[in-house]
Amino acid sequence: MGAIVLAVLYLKWIENLCYNINNVNDERNEKMMLICPHCGAPLVREGQALRCRNGHSYDIARAGYCNLLQSSRSGEHTGDSREMVMARRRFLDRGYYAGLAEALCAQVHNLAAGYGAVRLVDAGCGEGYYTRKLAQILQASGQLAGSVGIDISKSATQYAAKRDPLTQYVTGSVYHMPVAGNCADIVCSIFAPTPAEEFRRVLKPEGVALCVVPGAEHLWELKCAVYDTPYKNREEKYSLDGFQVKDRRKIMYRVHIDNADDIQTLFAMTPYAHRTPRCGLERLHALRELDVTLSFLLLTFCPQIEQSAFPEKGSMIY
Repeated sequence: MGAIVLAVLYLKWIENLCYNINNVNDERNEKMMLICPHCGAPLVREGQALRCRNGHSYDIARAGYCNLLQSSRSGEHTGDSREMVMARRRFLDRGYYAGLAEALCAQVHNLAAGYGAVRLVDAGCGEGYYTRKLAQILQASGQLAGSVGIDISKSATQYAAKRDPLTQYVTGSVYHMPVAGNCADIVCSIFAPTPAEEFRRVLKPEGVALCVVPGAEHLWELKCAVYDTPYKNREEKYSLDGFQVKDRRKIMYRVHIDNADDIQTLFAMTPYAHRTPRCGLERLHALRELDVTLSFLLLTFCPQIEQSAFPEKGSMIY
């Protein structure tokens, strides 16, 4: 009789142990959406490291970010430098792009109404200016189930992690994100590459991709000051393969910049910085203040439903 009681107690102990382990794993998996860049197995945080079941381990830096970028050479520099990240951070902290941030937060808030809980991925997050605000608004509504910021720049993810405890920042490529398939409700791409196939892999079937691109008039006055024959951006060219536009919004306003360093930083944040002739750069450096138009397209894409030419038998209409 005593042996039976002991056996029952043992089974109860095992049951409770399994229940507690499952609860811990569910809690971790609810927030962690990351996968091992080496083998693709789920990553779980254990202390100051992310580990997978196959024994691969990645240290979480003191700042809070984790390097999951597979590089061919140790120490190889990729992405924005520390100086570039710090300059952009100072510029954004001055509030010039606050209007865009507010529009993004409003759109995410509206989209979140269709979900019970939201898992957010910011692909190409930079220093986390927008990621942090989006995570905060989801947290405030009690809907944040997980937030991941990915950027190829180690300096960017380092500074982002220091200011945002709600998001797990990782150094990685947006073309091969260390994120599980079908896990994200919203994938953001704000002035960043938009690998459509990778977005489709990461998004849930009912998820959306939220993209920000320059509007036609973006930085028009700056272009006029630098170039002899400036041109406006083509808004009609923006699309995402395998997705359809769910919502399209335009945000446009003017700001006054009275700081030469801020004008230089704004220009450095654009693709023009890499293809402007010397005479244009001389005009740029001569600017001391500027009234400039900021124009953005806020595009929300949803995956297109693939329709088979031969529907399943049960769904055929006779």
